[in-house]
Parts: sequence; structure tokens; C-alpha cells
Amino acid sequence: MTRRRVWAIFGVVAAAVASGVALASTMDAPTEVAAEVAATLRWCGEEQAGNRELADQLRHRARELDERDHSFDARKKELAETEKRLDARMAELTALRTEVAASLDRADKAQDERVKGLVKMVESNRAASIAPMFAGLDEALAVEVLDRMNRQKAGKLLAALPPAKAAALADKLTRSLQSKVQ
Repeated sequence: MTRRRVWAIFGVVAAAVASGVALASTMDAPTEVAAEVAATLRWCGEEQAGNRELADQLRHRARELDERDHSFDARKKELAETEKRLDARMAELTALRTEVAASLDRADKAQDERVKGLVKMVESNRAASIAPMFAGLDEALAVEVLDRMNRQKAGKLLAALPPAKAAALADKLTRSLQSKVQ
């Protein structure tokens, strides 16, 4: 109910009560009726003051809710912007991940080709002539080459290597084979 409507109703009630008091006083009404009318007028005044207080409280609460709603809207906008930035960053990271994976794949293929070439070179030479060069290889690479070689040629190469180096490579080759089986 609007403020104007409340005041209009109050004005009508006050006028009716006032005319009732005037009518009662002209008709020599008992003092009880006059007291009751006066109490009604006081009650209407108190009710109006209570309504004002209630209306003020409601307006205050409405302002608080509007502020909270505005705060929620601002936070929602911030979250949407942050989500957009995160989505863009995720797209960048996904593209970078794809690029790195492709680069690693190319590097793995290139490494595989180099190992294949080394295997062919070692297999095409006599074990005694290639053993000094093979002894100087990195152990991981030497094990990989031995693993890909013909078993007979690999055995001859191990026999041509110094005993300590041959034992170490044979041990790592065995472990490598066991890990592939599991």
C-alpha cells in the first residue's frame, strides 16, 4: 500500500471519528462513548507511528537488499571475466601442449632413426674393430643398440669388449628386457 493511500484512509477515518465525537457531544452522549472515540483516535495515531516505523524499516531493508544485489551482480561480472581469461589461458596451454607433444614425437622419431643407423653401422663392422668405439658410448645408448642388434652379433660384440664393461652392459640389458616383459 502506498503512503498516499495510507494517509487518505487515515484522513477518512479521522474525519469519521471526529464527526462521531462532534455528534456524540451534541446529543449529550455518555462520557464512555467520548472516551472510546478519544481512545480510537489515540490508537489511530499510534498505529500511524508504528506504520511509519515499519515503513522506514522496510525501506532500510530494501536499500540493503539493493546494495547486496548490486554487489552480487558485480561479483558475477568479475567471475565471468575471470572465467573468460581462464578459458583463453586453457586454450593457450592446450595448443602449447599439442605443440610440445608433436615436438617430442619428432625428437623420438629422430632418435629412433639415429639408433637404427648406429645398429646398422655396428652390425656391419667386425666386433673386434668396433669394440673400442662401443666401449666409449653412453651405457643407456649402448644397451639400446645391443637390444636392437642381431643376438649373435651382439654376443660377439660383448665378447670383444673389456670384461667389466661387458658385464655392466649385459646386466643392464637383462634388466631392460625384464622391464619390457613386465
